[in-house]
Amino acid sequence: MLYSAGLRAVLAIALGWGAQAVMVDAAPVSGEAIKAHTAFLSDDLLEGREAGTRGYDIAAAYVATQFALYGLKPAGANPDFYQKVPLRRRSLQPDGVRFEMRTKSGAQLYQNGRDIAVDASATTLDEVIEADVVFAGWGIRAPGLRHDDYAGLNVRGKAVVILEGAPASFPGALRAHYSWIQQKERMAAEAGAIALLTLKSPEREQFSPWERTRQARPLPALGWTDPAQREHAPTIKATITLGPEVARSLFAQGGRNVDEIYQQSISSPPRGFNLPASIRLARKSVHEDSSTSNVIGVLPGTDASLKNEYIVVASHLDAWVGPKAGPDTIYNGAVDNAGGIAAMLEVARVLSAAGGAKRSVLFFATAAEEKGLLGSDYFVAHPLVPLHDIVGAISVDGLMAFHDFAGIVALGAEHSTLGEISLVAARSIGAVHEPDPIPGRGNLALSDQYPFLRVGIPVLFPNPARGSRRGGGEDVAAWDEYESRHYHQPSDAMKLPLRWDVAERWGQYMYAVVAGAANGSRRPLWYEADELAAVFAPTAARVKRP
Repeated sequence: MLYSAGLRAVLAIALGWGAQAVMVDAAPVSGEAIKAHTAFLSDDLLEGREAGTRGYDIAAAYVATQFALYGLKPAGANPDFYQKVPLRRRSLQPDGVRFEMRTKSGAQLYQNGRDIAVDASATTLDEVIEADVVFAGWGIRAPGLRHDDYAGLNVRGKAVVILEGAPASFPGALRAHYSWIQQKERMAAEAGAIALLTLKSPEREQFSPWERTRQARPLPALGWTDPAQREHAPTIKATITLGPEVARSLFAQGGRNVDEIYQQSISSPPRGFNLPASIRLARKSVHEDSSTSNVIGVLPGTDASLKNEYIVVASHLDAWVGPKAGPDTIYNGAVDNAGGIAAMLEVARVLSAAGGAKRSVLFFATAAEEKGLLGSDYFVAHPLVPLHDIVGAISVDGLMAFHDFAGIVALGAEHSTLGEISLVAARSIGAVHEPDPIPGRGNLALSDQYPFLRVGIPVLFPNPARGSRRGGGEDVAAWDEYESRHYHQPSDAMKLPLRWDVAERWGQYMYAVVAGAANGSRRPLWYEADELAAVFAPTAARVKRP
């Protein structure tokens, strides 16, 4: 077959750690194919693709059909492309929350969805939680970083008030890990707390505004129900976000100014202390058990020894579904994440047309990512191939094809040799790596690579960089319009000004990354003295940082 010089440049894939490259023949990545997949998956017919719904099942069948067309195989001993994930949908009964704060000034009732935000219980249908209140800074125990907000505090049986996020002094990826609310719930439970009250600092307000939280948190939520999920570890009974006025009032009862604490937290960890208050939460919930499916297909490796190693390419199939008000109630999720699935499918097609790669590649359309990474978390707890054979995980989340980007923000790249493969792939399409512009958001813990990271697997989560474009100058208007008006809204749809030539270029980069990792002479490895590897993969092999 004949290929253009430009395509051959794109397909110059790094082997090992970027020191050598080979030409890999493949069918060209098609922007029109990415467009077609995106259009189908974000159509109104699928009604938002929320996990556990008919629309999601249609999307899953579509992806499974594409896997079959590309010659992919079921993973491990699985009989088909589906991995069933047991779900529990939890919702609050009408007027099912009564939250009371008791202080020396008396008892004050607060309304869910207006003053505070709490969802239904995942375990109990009718409960009452009463506890004294303790402030515990960030609510983080990180021995490797010499940080312990619980030191000297007695929180057993109490409700712990914590700041959302993590200190700016934490290394970027670990800041993401320790910001993850499930991680904070684990740490609080291990310290003996029974409830968590979270506060939004001005920085967190930028990424996770109170206005959005108060509307979304009381909505029905999902979790997977396998008992192995928590492995009998202690759990928090309730996590409640306090609105700004409630937070100010609570701290004022103890003679404290919460805004001063927010300001202090920028430069140094705030010290914990007891607050002269207690809470009483009465909550009535409804549980509905059902199931959904991850969709998983494997392109078997071609090398006799390397075929038993796997590169995971994960992309979430569901869309975020929120309040249904106004004339348009369908959350189509075109950019997030029909477009990500479309790019993954095109990578699978092109790699299959190229005859595969030395390593096996596991293409993974995940369920319920928007509900807390449920599908990927379930897979890691119940892997269809041995976890020790998975040597790298790459996430494809979002299709930010709004401008002809000059940079790529490759989260995780600085921690393992996946970063060198990504850099070569970026250069092959005329792009460079750019640093994370919003490290405080903790994006490395906000998509499907995170459960793989927690079990010590090197990960990569790349996206185009906002603004800078090839040829010079900046183009931010459509990007910023999407983030401010369309992200997680019904208007995330095909009418957005997506550029399919840019989507094609993004698909070329993603193909180059996946093929580079799957064809490398050695598996992706953590770097020596890497702080992320020290936490998640303390005994894994290392290589010197370039």
